[in-house]
Amino acid sequence: MRIILLSLVAAIMTGCVSNKSIQTVQVGDEAKSCSQIQAELAQLGAIFEEVKDESGVTGKNIGLAIVFWPGIIVNEVRSNKNEDSVDDRITHLTGLYSRKCSGDEVENSKSLKDRLIELKGLFDQGLLTEDEYEIARKKAVEES
Repeated sequence: MRIILLSLVAAIMTGCVSNKSIQTVQVGDEAKSCSQIQAELAQLGAIFEEVKDESGVTGKNIGLAIVFWPGIIVNEVRSNKNEDSVDDRITHLTGLYSRKCSGDEVENSKSLKDRLIELKGLFDQGLLTEDEYEIARKKAVEES
């Protein structure tokens, strides 16, 4: 019985989404160059996709549904927190880029920020599905 209980606890622990939240404002942000900000924004796009993939119907959530269904709620809450933190960091760095970088880069950054805000508003209003929002967001970032 003890082995079964330990196995159950291990399954629950390994089935949980890890905390991958990112601090919005970080030390040294103001000192970053335009190219460093662009590089971090590109990395954050990949991280966002990783944390997004931990939400919904996943192997972890299916496993939790079988052995401990309340764990699904914990996974979804943590996954949403991770997504929100990455999104907030992207917004912060986009604003920083707009303030620091000159010439055409500033115009592109401003239009990217405006486009991302517009897309988020459409998504929040229910005018875009999650898939449509993600496709449009990726396209806007790639075109900037």
